[in-house]
Amino acid sequence: MKKSFEAYQLHSGDVIASIGAASGVWEIGLASMQSGLTFYIQDIDEYSCNDEEVAYAKAYWERQLGHSIDGTFYAILGTPQRTNLPKNTFDKVLIINAFHEFQYLEEMLQEVIQILKPAGKLIIEEEIALTHGQLHEGCGLPLFSETQLVDLLEANQFRLDRVVAKESYLKVFIFEKK
Repeated sequence: MKKSFEAYQLHSGDVIASIGAASGVWEIGLASMQSGLTFYIQDIDEYSCNDEEVAYAKAYWERQLGHSIDGTFYAILGTPQRTNLPKNTFDKVLIINAFHEFQYLEEMLQEVIQILKPAGKLIIEEEIALTHGQLHEGCGLPLFSETQLVDLLEANQFRLDRVVAKESYLKVFIFEKK
C-alpha cells in the first residue's frame, strides 16, 4: 500500500473518487497515511458500496491502527455506464484493480473526463497481461497489455504522464486530460 500511496501523490485537501472501490477498504487505508483527504467511494454493487459498509471499513482500520482516521468518506452507487459522481470535482480519480472489469469502457472514460477538475489526474492501478489472452486470476476476465491500456486511454482524451511499476505484472498508470 505504501508504494501505491507514493505513486498516487495524495495531499491534504485532495478530493478523490475511487471507481470500483466496493466498501473502500483500500481507500480508507490510504487515508490513514495522509490526513485531510476526501474520498468518494464508488461502485455498482449496492451490497458493498453503502454508508454502513464504508463505516465498517473505517472502524476496521481504526481498530488495526489504534487511532482515528482523519478523512471524509462518501459511498456513491453507480451503474455500469455512469459513476453518478459530481462533475468537475476531483483532483484525482483512482481505478484500482477494476479497469479490466468495466463493461462500458469508453462511456466510463467520458464520465472520468467530466468529473475530473481541469488539472486532475486519472490513476489506474492494474494487473497487466504478461502473455496474450491472459485472464485475471480473481474474476476470470481478460487483462490488458500495457500497450492496449495506454492506447485506449490516449484514444479517449487522456495523455500518459508516467508509469510506476509495483511488480513486473502490476503497474500504476497516471494520466492527465488532453
